[in-house]
Amino acid sequence: MLDVDTKAERIVKEYIAGETVYTLVLKDALPETCLRQVQAMCRLLYPAHTNIDYFPTNFILQGDTLYYIDYECNDYMDEWNFENWGCKYWAKTPEFLQYAAEHP
Repeated sequence: MLDVDTKAERIVKEYIAGETVYTLVLKDALPETCLRQVQAMCRLLYPAHTNIDYFPTNFILQGDTLYYIDYECNDYMDEWNFENWGCKYWAKTPEFLQYAAEHP
């Protein structure tokens, strides 16, 4: 994020080139390093009582670095953490496949 104007509800973000985790999962090409990096993010976020939106379209892999490109963050709730919700969409699980079928 480069700048934010909360009054006008605007965010200026830098474009990050790369493929989303969603696309990589579709292609069976998600590197294991992505899971390690999102888990490292969780180790910082959970003690700060924060959840982010772990849906895979919100993450870009550029080179070997995983970037969270969404702006959403919420108070921590177990129900919405990576282990209980997000990880369901980081592999070809039934939830992921259903979403992919409904959003071609």
